[in-house]
Amino acid sequence: MKRMLAVFRREFSGYFLTPVGYVVVGMFAAISGIAFTLALIGYAKMSVAPTDYGYNTTPDLGERLLSPYLVFCGMLFMFLSPLITMKMVAEEKNRGTMELLWTWPLRDRDVIFGKYLAGLAMLLVMLCVTGVHLALLGNIARVEPAILVFGLLAVFLMGAAFVSLGLFISSITRNQITSGTATFGLSLLFYVAGNLGEQMPSGNPAPAAWPEALRAAVGALYALVRGLILELPVDTHAGEMALGVVYPKDIGYYVLFSAFFLFLTFRVFESRNWRT
Repeated sequence: MKRMLAVFRREFSGYFLTPVGYVVVGMFAAISGIAFTLALIGYAKMSVAPTDYGYNTTPDLGERLLSPYLVFCGMLFMFLSPLITMKMVAEEKNRGTMELLWTWPLRDRDVIFGKYLAGLAMLLVMLCVTGVHLALLGNIARVEPAILVFGLLAVFLMGAAFVSLGLFISSITRNQITSGTATFGLSLLFYVAGNLGEQMPSGNPAPAAWPEALRAAVGALYALVRGLILELPVDTHAGEMALGVVYPKDIGYYVLFSAFFLFLTFRVFESRNWRT
């Protein structure tokens, strides 16, 4: 544990010894602040004249303001997490300090979890900004504290998923720019694939002339693939959680997503033993 914390302190302090940490936090604060202001103004207009926006009564605060705003904050990490993770391992390799880390009495888990925890700590710093926005909202509107807590949890889990992906990409590259670009590209691919999945027909695509057994097999395989594609986007599982409605499958998705890419990172670290 002490070794892991040593890696964590080294990595986390490194963010603020360079402009990266300040730029990331500043960008998140500015963009999320603008988004919160616009969302609040938009909801206020809907509340004053709901019929002008197609509502018979005042629209629900959670559905129209809170959930979209929190999901937006979570999706900001798709753009900002590459800046957090691109140097985690790639820069170490490029500067030759990764070999130095491996000569110290550190296990792979100390390095991986130490760096991952540093990324999560950066998320918590940015979530402080979101927490201020939610506190302001709680003062001007009647919102259950549990809803605000689960909303922050949804944003954190989205960020944790993006950080795990970025850490894996950083472990297989030697250049920060390559790592950051690939992380953003793969995150965007997940998002786009989910939207494309919604355009896929829900029925069996197999021609009616095919044998019934073959059509059934193709239909089952197609339904499975389509279902997996629809579940890929990280934001898909956060909408209801941001409203305080928590399902185990949603939390399980983020936990498994992060665990999967951390597992791949461990395999990348172990691969150096296969080459020796």
